Amino acid sequence: MNEARSQQTGPLVREGSVRLRDGRRLAYVEAGDLEGTPVIFIHGNPGSRYMRHPDDRLTYDLGVRLITPDRPGYGLSDFQRGRTLLDMPSDIEQLANSLGVGQFAVMGVSAGGPYVAACAYRLGQRLTGAAIVSGAAPFNRSGAVEGVNRDYRTAYALATWPHWLLQPIMTLHDRSVRRRPDRALAAVLEHCSADDRAVLADPLVAAQISGFRNEATRHGVQGMAREARLLTTPWGFPLGDIQVPVHLWYWEGDSIVPQQMGRYLHARIPNTVPHFLPGGGHFSIYTQWKDILTALVRGG
Repeated sequence: MNEARSQQTGPLVREGSVRLRDGRRLAYVEAGDLEGTPVIFIHGNPGSRYMRHPDDRLTYDLGVRLITPDRPGYGLSDFQRGRTLLDMPSDIEQLANSLGVGQFAVMGVSAGGPYVAACAYRLGQRLTGAAIVSGAAPFNRSGAVEGVNRDYRTAYALATWPHWLLQPIMTLHDRSVRRRPDRALAAVLEHCSADDRAVLADPLVAAQISGFRNEATRHGVQGMAREARLLTTPWGFPLGDIQVPVHLWYWEGDSIVPQQMGRYLHARIPNTVPHFLPGGGHFSIYTQWKDILTALVRGG
C-alpha cells in the first residue's frame, strides 16, 4: 500500500489493492480524510480509481474518506469475464470488509450510476446512503435516448453491437484518444453546455480527467467493451425493490445523460431525493462536489 501527501496540506492519498474471493485483484485509491466517513465512489466510463475532484481539501474538510476502486478490466483491476451489474456489489462489499469499513455510502457518476442502483438493491442496510450523479438509466425503454447529443447517440447504439465487432472499434478509438487527446477534448466540447466548457477550461480538472482517462485503458479496452454492452441491456433487478434512499443529481445542460434519465429513475425507485437543477452539464459533479457529498453524508 502506498501513501503520500496530496498537493494540498491535510488530505492524504493512499493506493492499494485487494484480492477478491475468486482471485481477482481489485485496485483502489483512498483520498480526503482517511479517518473520516467512508464513501465508495464508482467512476464513469472511461474512468479509473483516479477519478475525483482535483482539490482533495474539499473532501477532507467534509470529513469524508473517499474510496474509489477500478472496476473490473479498468486500470489495475483484473478483467471479469461475463460480469453483470449485480456482480459489482459483492466486489464493493469485499473491498469494504478488507479495509475494515462497516457501513458506508456509495456515490457513482455517469456509467457508475447503474452500479449505485445495484448496490442499493443488493447491499441494503450495509449502506448509509446512495447518490447517482448524472447516471445512465436503463435503455430498454421508449425514449431512452431523448435529449442525447448526436455523438453519444452513436456511442449508445454501438454499445449494442456484438463484442467481436465492438472491441476492435473501441481499441481504434482508444488509440486515437491517446494519440490526440486535444482532438478528443474538442469533440466533447462541441456538444458541451457553456457551463461544461467552463469546467473543462480549468487546468486542474483537465489534468485530472486526462489522468483517469489514460489509466482506464492501461491494459486495453476489454473492461470498457464489456461494460458498454451490459449497460445497454436490461439491468437484471427491479428498481422498485430498492429501499435505500437515493439522491439523484442531474442538470438541464447535460446532453450525454439528460435529465429524463434521472426522472425515469425518480419515478421507479421508491425513496429518492431529487436534485434536478438548471444549467450545468455532464461535468457539474466538479462544480457541486461539496454539495453532493454534504447531502450524502449529512443529509439534505
